[in-house]
Amino acid sequence: MLEGCSACGLTCAETAGSIQNFSGSLMPVLQTAKSHFDTDLTRARMLMNNAALLPACGDDMLRSALMFAVGACDAYFADAYADVISRVLRAKELQPAVVLPDRLNNLRIPVTAILRQTSMPGWRWRMAARELVEKENVLSFAQISGLFNQFFPKRRGLLSRDRVLGWISDPQAKHRHFGISAAQLAAVPAPNVDAQKDKALAHFEARFVAIFQRRHDCIHCCDRPRVAIQTINLLAVQKKIEDVEFLVDRCHAELCDRFATYLDDLGFNPGTRNQVMT
Repeated sequence: MLEGCSACGLTCAETAGSIQNFSGSLMPVLQTAKSHFDTDLTRARMLMNNAALLPACGDDMLRSALMFAVGACDAYFADAYADVISRVLRAKELQPAVVLPDRLNNLRIPVTAILRQTSMPGWRWRMAARELVEKENVLSFAQISGLFNQFFPKRRGLLSRDRVLGWISDPQAKHRHFGISAAQLAAVPAPNVDAQKDKALAHFEARFVAIFQRRHDCIHCCDRPRVAIQTINLLAVQKKIEDVEFLVDRCHAELCDRFATYLDDLGFNPGTRNQVMT
């Protein structure tokens, strides 16, 4: 029996269809994960924008919009992890002489994934990787870093300080993300720069801790973590959805930019790399 994704409701079969193009080959790296995220975020915004039409349950529609947006974020990181892991394993299958890092060599792949019969290139590896994170949410910086730092240079992980602080000059960056603007950070005296960067990163992470926690409150205690139901309004939800979009968009860009280099660094030749990238 096929199980649906808890975040978006897609079955494995539906996801399998979406990752294939009409020639039967895999979609470009991370494209399916990002496409699903964009679609789900649009659904979240539709809930948010129509909340005023139903005053009796408008606040709960806003809560639903927030839960949808954070769920889309969770699903993106799970799908992205499954995507990149499956492509590395597919590359190893094509070029067995390449030695993989211990982190990949020691993956506990379900036996059912090894025995699964499929005509779709790399699909059994994708589903095996998806099963590794299927029952976990990916809604903390520690969990995201734990999954993706292995694809980046040491001390330059996906959510490392200097990488994240590079996003401060992005056109979509807001003051609320870092508690400081790019111009203000550039004006900090040299002796204080490291401390200010640490503070900005902590501010950025705290923003998402609060967003993820609010989703948890909505799901597990109907947005009543103590005695009273927490207040909610459209502007606050709009900003939270924008923030989730900013995080995923920036991480997506970093992963896409890095993955080909990662395959090269492992020693895969251009032919293998190109075959698993598209």
